[in-house]
Amino acid sequence: MKRFELPAIGDARKSFYNKAIVTEYDNGDVELMSYATTVCRIRNGKFEKLWDEYSATTMRHINAFLRFYNIPGGGKAWWKSLSMAS
Repeated sequence: MKRFELPAIGDARKSFYNKAIVTEYDNGDVELMSYATTVCRIRNGKFEKLWDEYSATTMRHINAFLRFYNIPGGGKAWWKSLSMAS
């Protein structure tokens, strides 16, 4: 397992100041924690929504996560259109 701060890719900020943490598991799963909440993950190469709320700051974290792992998507309308992972 490896844990690191998400780089602020495509964001005006230089850093998310340890408020966006990525965990890469040995089985290949990857999770994004925004503040103290795990909001999404990549499992078997598929993006999964784990948090059904919305905040502008967390959306910036999610957008950077998507760019970091080269996954299409992003933005409020896209996020609201996703179903929660089971």
